[in-house]
Amino acid sequence: MNSVFHPPVVMIGCAVLQSEVESLCQVHWSDLKLRFLPSMMHMQPERLASSLQSVLDSDLKQGQRVVLIYGDCCARMTALEAQPGVVRTRGKNCCELLLGSEEYRRLSHEGAFFLIPEWACRWKEIFAQELGLNRANATSLMQELHHKLMYLDTGLTPVPEAALQECAEYCGLPYEVRPVSLELLHSAIKEALLRHITTGASL
Repeated sequence: MNSVFHPPVVMIGCAVLQSEVESLCQVHWSDLKLRFLPSMMHMQPERLASSLQSVLDSDLKQGQRVVLIYGDCCARMTALEAQPGVVRTRGKNCCELLLGSEEYRRLSHEGAFFLIPEWACRWKEIFAQELGLNRANATSLMQELHHKLMYLDTGLTPVPEAALQECAEYCGLPYEVRPVSLELLHSAIKEALLRHITTGASL
């Protein structure tokens, strides 16, 4: 589907999947514009919602349509995607976009806590600074809710073994590396683009 859309389409996504989305777009949708918002905005959902709305307002006013490459990342996401000219990828979060809903549910029920490349390297910032967890309460909380850490290796960057080991020790959980392809993410984006065509999601 490497074709020009009229009106043009902009993909807006979370920077946590920036490398993966850029890799897919180079092959399949090189003509589409991309925008990414910082992944740490997830820690402040209202800020994420406001930032997304601001970007949407700008792009929609320019006559562009938008694909949001996001999960249910803030309470206002449903309202954001309900705007004329906007569609969103189907999935609860970025990990489900990579794994598919069935496999994501299965691994979640097994107690997996997922790490993807960008956040795996920033785990200490997330746990200590954003969530305020020290080693003791991180271990208590994580062991209560999860049985293992699972790193989703998309193959675009080297596996950060040292960071994963440090995170595992901090949380008191074992970790494993699971290779994942970009095929399901590709399918999710392609399906969202097709909705712009087949449902007449226009301005």
